[in-house]
Amino acid sequence: MENRIPPRTEAVEKLENYITSNHLPPNTKIPSERDLCEMWGINRTTLRFAVDMLVESGQLYRKKGSGTYIAESKLVRNLLGVNSLSTEVRQLGLPFSTHILSLRVIECTKQVSKKLHIPLGQNVYECIRVRSIEGVPCIMETMYLDQNQCPDLEKYYHDKSSIYSIFENIYKKTLVAGEEKISVTYVSEEEAALLDLEEGEPVFFATGVTTMADGVPLEYYKQLFRADRFKFVSMIKRRMT
Repeated sequence: MENRIPPRTEAVEKLENYITSNHLPPNTKIPSERDLCEMWGINRTTLRFAVDMLVESGQLYRKKGSGTYIAESKLVRNLLGVNSLSTEVRQLGLPFSTHILSLRVIECTKQVSKKLHIPLGQNVYECIRVRSIEGVPCIMETMYLDQNQCPDLEKYYHDKSSIYSIFENIYKKTLVAGEEKISVTYVSEEEAALLDLEEGEPVFFATGVTTMADGVPLEYYKQLFRADRFKFVSMIKRRMT
């Protein structure tokens, strides 16, 4: 008996091959579902499954009312690294910018108190910022810092400065370790507007704490990453014995 490839799997392979063989660059619109169905002799449901699969994997993206397009190559975020995100992106030669939406002092909540190992109600800096790569807003971040560790932060931190450089050069503190958890969530209307997405689109949600050499936490953060621009990996090397 001949082992035939399931129609949906075959449709995915046809679509991937079409993109590769035609050397379609990012942001190129692919043919309509009707045209692709006629080209390959498959039904609309099967083709839609293939398109959905490539959208979920980040190879395609949809524009409401416009069509389906080739996605940009995703940036790799190393889960085992402790370099700043701006450093990793600039090492790739990509323009990177930060826009601070707010920077204020608040009393820490129970969650922040637990993460930073400080008393409930102690003053912390809350910084909300959007970070763009090649002019595209890709990350929304909320960061909490113990005010006692970073006094007068508002004097030093602005859109053009590096928070990590401020830690090291102004406060003489170096981040050497951390713990980060990754999950998936869906953007609210406000988050979608800031990240140039449709409300309800899936994004990566990262939350973590970075610590100094003495093990004291300095930073607690929550980040939203556009799923069409990032992928997360753990780079592991075999230990030779």
